[in-house]
Amino acid sequence: MKYIAVFLLTCTLLFGIWFEVHAWRFGKPVTPYGDFCPRCAKYGSCKTIMTHEDSKKAMIDYYQEKGLNVELEKKGGRFIRAKIKEDDKVIDIIIFDRRTGRIRSIY
Repeated sequence: MKYIAVFLLTCTLLFGIWFEVHAWRFGKPVTPYGDFCPRCAKYGSCKTIMTHEDSKKAMIDYYQEKGLNVELEKKGGRFIRAKIKEDDKVIDIIIFDRRTGRIRSIY
C-alpha cells in the first residue's frame, strides 16, 4: 500500500510539471502585466486625462501592432473596459486607465 501511494504521488508530480495550461494564445500573454499606453510616458505620467476617443485610438494603435482587434465594452469615468479579439475570438479582456495610460488584463 505504501509503494502504491508513493508511485501515485510521483506520477502526479511528474505529470503536473510536464503539462501546463496557458490562458493566452501560444503560451504568451497578449497584454504584459501592467503595460502602459505608448501615448503616455512610462509609469503613468500622462499630462492630462485622455478623452474617450483618444483612449480608443491608443488601444487600437497598441493592439494593431500585435494583429489584434479592440472592442470597447464599457466606458465611463476613469476606466474603459475592452475585449481584445483575434479572428472574432476573445483572447483577453482589459481595463484601460485614462489618467495613467495603464493597460491591465483582467482575463
